Amino acid sequence: MAQTSTEPQFKMSCDEGNWSRNSSENKRFCETRDLTMTAPAGQPLTISGGANGGIAVHGWSGPNVRIRAKVQSWANSEAEAQKRVKEVTISTANNSLQATAPGQDEHYSVSYEIFVPRQTALVLNTVNGGISLDNLQSDIRFKAVNGGVSLVSLGGNVTGQTVNGGLNITLSGKKWEGKGLDVETTNGGIHWMLPQDYSAQLSTSTNMGTIRTSMPVTKSGFMRKELVTSLGKGGAPVKAVTTNGGISVMQGRD
Repeated sequence: MAQTSTEPQFKMSCDEGNWSRNSSENKRFCETRDLTMTAPAGQPLTISGGANGGIAVHGWSGPNVRIRAKVQSWANSEAEAQKRVKEVTISTANNSLQATAPGQDEHYSVSYEIFVPRQTALVLNTVNGGISLDNLQSDIRFKAVNGGVSLVSLGGNVTGQTVNGGLNITLSGKKWEGKGLDVETTNGGIHWMLPQDYSAQLSTSTNMGTIRTSMPVTKSGFMRKELVTSLGKGGAPVKAVTTNGGISVMQGRD
C-alpha cells in the first residue's frame, strides 16, 4: 500500500548491492542523499538514471516529491571512490532530476527511490538499471536499455519499453482507471498478475516464446503466440508484448 504518513519510509540504503566491479576497482564508497522538491504542475517530472542506476517511484498522499539518491563509486582505493562520489551533483531544477559530475567518464552510479503525489506525470529513462513503479495514477512514459520493469497498482496512461529486461505487471482493483497500458520488451519475459474479477481489454504476445495461462490463446503460429481477450466487463486496453521471451498470465490476486 502507498504511504499515508507525512514522512515516507525509504527502503533504499547503502547496505544493498555491496559488490565489487572487478579486480582492479574493488574499493567501494556509497552514500545516500535525501532531497525534497515541489511536485511539477502541468508538466511531467523527468527522471534520468544516467549511465548506471535504477529508478523506483511510489505514489503517496504527501504534497511534495521526496527523493533518496544512492550515490556510489568503485576505485582502486576507498579515498578515490569517495572523491568520485563527492564530485557528483544532483539537480532538481526545471522539473527534472538528474546527476552530473566533472569529466566525460561516469565512474559512478546514482539510483533513486522517489515518492510522488499519485497523479504526478512522469518521464523516466535508464541505461543500466531497472524501473519500478507502484500506486500511481498518471501519464507515465519510460525507457530502459538494460533493466527489468515492475509495474504495480497503476492507472492513467502508461507507455514504455525496455530492450533487455523482463516486465512484471500486477494489476489491482476492479478495472484499469485511465486510458490504458501499452508496454514492451525486446529480450525478456512478461509476468502478469490479475485480480480474478478484473475488467479490461487484455492483449499480450511473444514472437519467440510460449504463453502460460488458463485463458485460451487466441493466435498461435509457428513461433508467434498471442492472447487477446476481454476480461470481465471489458474496458481500457492493457497491452504488453515481447519479441524474445515467455509470458505467464495468472489470475486470482485481489
